Amino acid sequence: MDKFALLQPLRTSRSFTALWGGQLLSGFGNQAFGVILPMVVYTLTGSALTMGVIATLRVIPQILLQPFTGVMADRFPRVSMMLTSDLMRFALLLTLGILGISHHLTIPMLEVMVFVYGAMSVLFRPAYMALRRQIFTPEIRNAAISLTQIGTQMTSLVGPALGGVIMTLTSSVVGFVFDAATFLFSIISLLWIRNTDVHLKTTPRKDKEQTFIQDLMAGYRETTRHPWVWIGILAWTFIIISYSGLIPILLPWLLKVHFKFPDYTYGIVVSMSGIGAMLAGMIVGSIRKWKHRGVISYGAVAIQGFALLAMAFIHWLPGLMLMMAISSAGNMLFGIIHEGILQELVPEAFFGRVISLEVFSASIAQPIGYLLTGTLFRRFGGIHTMMAEAATMCLVAMATLCFPTIRQFK
Repeated sequence: MDKFALLQPLRTSRSFTALWGGQLLSGFGNQAFGVILPMVVYTLTGSALTMGVIATLRVIPQILLQPFTGVMADRFPRVSMMLTSDLMRFALLLTLGILGISHHLTIPMLEVMVFVYGAMSVLFRPAYMALRRQIFTPEIRNAAISLTQIGTQMTSLVGPALGGVIMTLTSSVVGFVFDAATFLFSIISLLWIRNTDVHLKTTPRKDKEQTFIQDLMAGYRETTRHPWVWIGILAWTFIIISYSGLIPILLPWLLKVHFKFPDYTYGIVVSMSGIGAMLAGMIVGSIRKWKHRGVISYGAVAIQGFALLAMAFIHWLPGLMLMMAISSAGNMLFGIIHEGILQELVPEAFFGRVISLEVFSASIAQPIGYLLTGTLFRRFGGIHTMMAEAATMCLVAMATLCFPTIRQFK
């Protein structure tokens, strides 16, 4: 292990430094927006139904547009796609701030803007992931993925709290303007990358005569060529179905209702998720070369499931915090190794489509997991549901390792 390997991308790649810094700062605004939005909706209406509609409108583009934005990421310059998305989100947030100042912000306006915001987020993601494939060259790949994942965890920890502070001390108007300002950092970093890195000015394209559907099918065929990719998508779909209900639905029930802990303990336990993930990212990013990546990655998922299973039986708060940290560390380890393998296996020209299919399967699996958790909870109770879903994660991970192509992957 090289303790300085984690910082190598920042020392050697100016494009990585610009991309990482821009996305880190805009990530704080994106996370803060997730807190500010419901506060604004409840201030205007006090209706949980309205909030549900707006949350749905933000998610719908993920299901409708995700496969097609992957095709776009492989057809058009990726930096330009990201710039378009960020400029639109900057304009939307600034408009929300202006409407808030003038007291003309209404729910119909908010619904339209949230839908467009969601669509721009879907446009951004495959282009961003494919750009990472271009910038994260083999010599910096592992450390670059680790730093990126650590940055994501930092924004997840700090961003919502920052949004809450803004809403408490100021107003939603300040929150929207702050969110808009953070996107400026991303825009500036992307403009710098586009103007200085010649390698990233163009994107490999398929035959321009092909239709979007033909390009989409080509991405599907590329996905099925690599057992790691298609088996991973299938396995991760079932894992997400099991996992998606554990943290947002069952964990708060476990702490507040079953164990009768004070409300603040939920925040403490969830915070340990980010801490465990960041520590794992620092350690993993300091390792230059991996062996037995198939066993390590899906073994990490099995450990994640076992840690969540143990939480159903541990009544001691420090023990719950430790299990949460271990669970998130396993998830981080899998994520870093998995993305690195995808970047190795999937050609640059197909990367946007392949990653979109993976994200699309996750988008479908998540609401299924929510509904399944609610159904099982009503029939079997919270503890048995938590045990069943955590055990399913372990079983799926171990079943995946039964495939020689996964188990023997170096």
